[in-house]
This record gives sequence, structure tokens and C-alpha cells, in this order.
Amino acid sequence: MRMVFPSTQGRFNPALLVIATLLVTHPLSLAAQTGAAGETEETTDPFADIKEFEAQEARDREISAGEDPIAQRQATKEEAPIEEVLEPDELSAYTSLRVRYRKTGGDGQVDDGGSRIGANGHWQFKPRYWLSGQAEIGFNILDSFNSIIDPGSSSSTGRDEIFLRLLYVNLETPRTFAILGKAWSTYYSVAGFTDRFEGTGGSASGAFNAGTDGGPSGTGRADEVLQTRIKIDPSKYLARNLKPFTLNVQFQNNQEIPINEGLSNDIQSSVKYGYALGLSALLRTRDNFNLGIAYNRSKISDDELSELNKIGIDGDGKALLIGTRWFSENWYLATNFSALWNHMTTEDGIFFDGLGWETYAQYNVYKRWWAIGGWNYLKPNDNQKQAGDYQIKYGVLGLRYSVNQFNRMLYANVRFDDSTSTDGSGKLSNTYTVGVRWNDP
Repeated sequence: MRMVFPSTQGRFNPALLVIATLLVTHPLSLAAQTGAAGETEETTDPFADIKEFEAQEARDREISAGEDPIAQRQATKEEAPIEEVLEPDELSAYTSLRVRYRKTGGDGQVDDGGSRIGANGHWQFKPRYWLSGQAEIGFNILDSFNSIIDPGSSSSTGRDEIFLRLLYVNLETPRTFAILGKAWSTYYSVAGFTDRFEGTGGSASGAFNAGTDGGPSGTGRADEVLQTRIKIDPSKYLARNLKPFTLNVQFQNNQEIPINEGLSNDIQSSVKYGYALGLSALLRTRDNFNLGIAYNRSKISDDELSELNKIGIDGDGKALLIGTRWFSENWYLATNFSALWNHMTTEDGIFFDGLGWETYAQYNVYKRWWAIGGWNYLKPNDNQKQAGDYQIKYGVLGLRYSVNQFNRMLYANVRFDDSTSTDGSGKLSNTYTVGVRWNDP
């Protein structure tokens, strides 16, 4: 059958329809051709370079803000891959002095707020292959002075004067890291979105559990961990429009379950986890927006549960975390939600299942002055009878003066506390903190 098109008088011509379709569906091609004819001045953003400079400054600020040095190296390689390929061998030492004054209720004291010294280095043993490592110790020297001045002060008990924070070796390529030792966990790659408060925070994400640095469970600074971090680009395989994402995997075995010393008479303190597996994935949907999910599971033998039930443990230790962060040159907003099983503990060392929510925000109010705020909320599930009335619930408001972003700064904040202990004996007092962080270099 032959198709007959009407004339162009009062009608449309198929050729014109094709041309119109091309103009609508390929505006970029037309814009490029128009630019070639000397009309680019009308379509080019005159502030594009300034916007990109500001965006790069924001990314640099967030790279330096994180606690995890391996994550910082990963981000640096993404931002400046050519410079990293040409990076010279280096071995250097550093210090970070973090002193604060805190007052809760009627008591006030000066102590260390995460002070540390360390050394790190990297060696490029062949093109695009590095061997790197880091050793870092923390110290609470000011706590010793407090114990002399006031033997009953809270800072003079329960904390080691000198302790190991990090000790690992790392084999890396532009897209892959393989780490062995004590290092920041795969779980922390998401928990770190909100771990920005000074002198408080980090209570609801599950990174630092049972009065530890998250080392035995593998959610904070993981002990004796084997870990890989891999950059994956889906566009090379099946999804051209998806951005690269980071997949992190870690493995631990035979770590001691962190049991409160006061309970060790009834529960053997040598009870250990079996294998522990950690997974996390981070997706950057745009330059300054990240979405992350993390999961950690520490196996507990069924043979041990009859004893461990006395302190609330009824199965494997598990932690699930979903977090996002979004930032620009003058603000930052991050939040995460956690589901925790046999992982967190009350002030008496009783483990429980519960849900948590943590948020951190900052805003540049004037030049180097930043306002900060956020909250932590963690509540045991209703069926966790041993946890009693325990809950973590507080908001934080503060002000920071950044001499050099997060590397050198002065800060002050207030923790407005509505938390309760297991026996429900009233709300906790607010905490007022002022302090300084001074990194060198």
C-alpha cells in the first residue's frame, strides 16, 4: 500500500517534522555548532571557573575533615590522579594536640580530647603501585595531672595514658587498597559522615560500642583487620550513566567480646567472637553528595550464649547503617540511621538491640566562623527488658573558629542532654565544652 502525504499548504511536511525533532532532541549538538560560529559568549557561564574553584575548595575541606587517613588518600587520588601518579616517596611524623575544658553539672576539668602523635609514609615501588603505612598513638597526659590534683575526677579513671590508635600496612593502586593491621573500619566509612562533633557525638551510629574504640567489633578502629577498598566504575560494564562507587570489605577473627570488667566475675572475660565480616558501599551521585550503606556482623558461638544471656547477648553482634552527606562551600549536612543487635551497651555493660539516629550540620556564618549543630538518639527496642529505661538523647549547638579548616581551630559547644540511665534515675546534666585542636603539620 502506498502512503500519500498531503501538500504543505495548511499541513506539515515530513521533512520539516524530522528537522524539528532533531532540533528538540539534540540541543547540545546545535549549541556546539552555534559556538563554533562565534556565539558561545551567549551560552557560556562567566562564573563557571569561580564555581568550580569554590566546589573544589569544599571538597578539599571535607577530605581534610575526615578521621580516616586511607579515605583521605582515596579521595585525593580521585581529585588529582595525575599528581598522585607523580607523588614522591615520603616518610613524615605528625602531632595533633587536642585540649578541652568540660563542665558537667558542678564538675569541670581540663583533659585531652583525642590528642595523638604518629608517623606515616608511602613508597612507589613501581608505576601506579604504592606501599604505605601508618602508626599512631593517642595519649591522655592531662588525665594524669587531674588524677594528682583530684584523684576522684572522672577523667582520672578508666582511660589509658598512652594507647594504640592505628597500626597498619597498605598496598595500593589508583583504584584498590589492601590493608592489614589496626585501621579505620569499613563501617566507619559511613559512620564518619556524622562523626564531626568536638568532645561529644558518635553515640548513635554504633561505631564506638561497649566502651571501646570499636576495635573488637570492627566498627570503629578495627583490630587485626584484613581489609580491601575497591573503586568500581559500572559504566565500563553495564550502566553507562552510573557514577563510580567504592566497595569496602573487611575480615576479623578471634577478637575478645568487650565485657564490662565489673561483670567478669559472672561472665568469662576471655569469651571471643568467631569470624567477623564488614561490608560498606559509598556512592557519589554528584560531586558533593554521598550515599553510604554499611553492615558488620561478629559471630558468637551458640555454646557461649547461655552465659552471655546474663548480659543481654542472645545472638551474633550485628550493626547496619545507612547514611548521607551533602555539602557546599559554606555548609555541610549529614545524617545516618542505625539498627543494632547485641552491639551497644548500657552504662552498666548490658548489651541490647536498638535503633539510632545521628545528625551533624555546620554553616559558615562569617569568614572563618562556623555554627555547628546536630543530635544523637539511641533507644533500645521495647522487648529489651534488661536495658531498663536506658536511652541516649541529646542535641548539640556550638561555634567553631577555623584557623585552618579542621586542622587548626578553636571551638565551644553545649550538649543539651535528655538521656536517661538504666534505672531511670533522672536526666543527665548538660555538658559545656571549650577546646582547641592544633595539628602539625
